[in-house]
Amino acid sequence: MLRRCFDPTLSYRAVLYLRMSSDLQNKRSPVQQEAEIRQRIKSLGYDWRIVKVYRDDAKSGRLLRNRLGYQRMLREIKSGKVKADLILVDTLERFGRVDELPTIRKELYERHGVLVLTADSSFTDPTSPQGRALGMVESMRANEHGRILGHNVLRGKRDTARQKHWPGGYSPFGYRLQSVMKTERGREVVDYSTLVPNPKTDWIIKLLFEKAIDSGWGTARLARFLNEHRDIPADLKPFSQNAIGYWLDNPIYFGTLRWEHHVTGIVDDMRVSEKNKPEDVLIVPEFCEPLVDRDLWERVQALREARRPRRLEPDEDGKKIEAPAPGLSVNYLLSGLVYCSECSLRMQISSTGEYTNSEGEKIRYVYYYCPRSRIGICHNKLHVPETRLREKVIQTIRERLFSKSK
Repeated sequence: MLRRCFDPTLSYRAVLYLRMSSDLQNKRSPVQQEAEIRQRIKSLGYDWRIVKVYRDDAKSGRLLRNRLGYQRMLREIKSGKVKADLILVDTLERFGRVDELPTIRKELYERHGVLVLTADSSFTDPTSPQGRALGMVESMRANEHGRILGHNVLRGKRDTARQKHWPGGYSPFGYRLQSVMKTERGREVVDYSTLVPNPKTDWIIKLLFEKAIDSGWGTARLARFLNEHRDIPADLKPFSQNAIGYWLDNPIYFGTLRWEHHVTGIVDDMRVSEKNKPEDVLIVPEFCEPLVDRDLWERVQALREARRPRRLEPDEDGKKIEAPAPGLSVNYLLSGLVYCSECSLRMQISSTGEYTNSEGEKIRYVYYYCPRSRIGICHNKLHVPETRLREKVIQTIRERLFSKSK
């Protein structure tokens, strides 16, 4: 059995990692974290040298890849660019709120000789039995704190919504927030906010629903219609297919709030969104002044349902547990790698239906196209054949890799 131990009296090289989760937090939080770490080192009389400070502002601890400071720190430590023995944080929550924390700390120590220490535990030795026990508690606390905090926030938002007050977030397009004030300790402060029609945009929502029912168009043609409408200010454009579909499906426009229609979570360092169970969705009738009649909204829904492709019935004998983050199945070699030359948006794959040519072969024409061209905000109407582009790319790669040098 290896008998290594952490001796805090040695002159270690250390880096600091500072993080604040949101712009709504105290802007000086990272500065305060650094001061606390340095003060704790001084009070304990340790001769540690801080060689670099890494910092992430307004970054959630539940994700890893989007924290640039965190990723730079690990990259420089693992590559040897920064030689460090310790990573110092104020509390383990600042390092992260992920289930992989014990694995990350273990890998840093075993493969790179780097320990993650916390100031709130007075830099307790994580290699000792007491330190390992404390590490388990810290990891559980870091995860459970976020879960409990999220539960409490959602509970408060649900109660706010039941009172017909806006529960938070941006107001839906076509509405604006109207603050209701109260006097608190002699000062006027916002008590709550309600949704009221926005005269600058509410007429666009009414126009959208009327056009949808009169024309029977899908979201692409409706988005093009709004993008080409001369009376709509340019600063409100462009309108996307996703936004149009979301607005047409949102019951807020006939005055009913649908809250927690989707639930989100972090799986494999990715944010995953799933539809909530119907019984867990909060419905608040007469939440705000409607912009369209409910009858019109329901007729648009019936039209959209008729346009949707038919879904296959679930297999009764099939698999019952679906993976929350299974990843993507890429059927075409260049998927996600082809960009529009006009607007720089990723081009998407589309295809015709299968048909039989004059020689009796069943074929399908597959091509790349710019999705913005279909909604009238990109002039690139080009359809790039997938087969021809793939063959050209492979040919070019072969020529560059295997051509004889002159």
